[in-house]
Amino acid sequence: MTSQVTQALSALYESVDYGLELITPEQAQFYLEKNFDNNRKISRNNLEELKKEMRNNRFILSDSAICFDTDGLLVNGQHRLLAVVQTGLTQPFLVVKNMPSKSKQIMDVGKSRNMSDRITVSGTKISRKDCATIRHAMASLGSTIGTEQYARPCHDAIVAETYLKHNQFLYLMNKVCPANTTRVRSFFLAASLKIYAEMMYNNKINRSKKYNHDMSPKERALHWLNIVTTGMASPIDGIDRDIKPCDRAAQIIFNKSCDSGLKRSYWSSADAFALTVRAAHHFMLGMDTQYIRMPKEDPFKDFVELPSTNQILTMTPAMASK
Repeated sequence: MTSQVTQALSALYESVDYGLELITPEQAQFYLEKNFDNNRKISRNNLEELKKEMRNNRFILSDSAICFDTDGLLVNGQHRLLAVVQTGLTQPFLVVKNMPSKSKQIMDVGKSRNMSDRITVSGTKISRKDCATIRHAMASLGSTIGTEQYARPCHDAIVAETYLKHNQFLYLMNKVCPANTTRVRSFFLAASLKIYAEMMYNNKINRSKKYNHDMSPKERALHWLNIVTTGMASPIDGIDRDIKPCDRAAQIIFNKSCDSGLKRSYWSSADAFALTVRAAHHFMLGMDTQYIRMPKEDPFKDFVELPSTNQILTMTPAMASK
């Protein structure tokens, strides 16, 4: 029976041809002319991201092939080929020809490894939540969020490198704010990390930096998380805290997160992230504010360029059991 199945499969796929090709812009245009009529609509964001990677020499060979069916129609790879045409840059691809015509019905359906899986397999253990948090902290403000800006295998190395610069802080946050607490959104964690990293940096290079509060970087970051997730202040290192005028930015985000008039999807949007970042910066400085305006650019320093924050971070028994 096994031999019969093997023979049948061999006959079915005997015409499939595959190999590595360095596809020029001219070859990519030729392949695109073979695109099948009902292929997916071009995603402008996806296309622009691919072009950016190619221009920055970060595009690498992946296991996702450019595929053609038995009729010679392009069934997978239109975005990558179009990016090659528009950048004018030759790129390496696996190319598979004579795929069964039904293959296009299941393209992109199979479950692939996400970034946290790939980074972990490569030797740096990282949870899905920490992977999302670090990418949001790395992101620039715009029409997309961190998990969209840093989503491809070519981003794995810089995400892993940045994570290893700040993983002690994220470990502490996961102890204080368990991952099963649904209100602890990755946006909020990313903002707390940006607060912590920038205050640590400021303390190192400019000890005269003035804030409208007397908290340390760790205390301020934890205070932010407590307020934006619960609406209340909680003890930090055994010291009771309350909400002061300099903490109002966090209250504004908490109140907005409780707004039933907002769709649930809002809190995974670029606008929500931008507002959270602006509020976190106000909170870091201790600004007494009644309203958070949408920022045009990130008020924080470039997170990727900031030095490591890893050091010995301690928690009191009360914090550890929280």
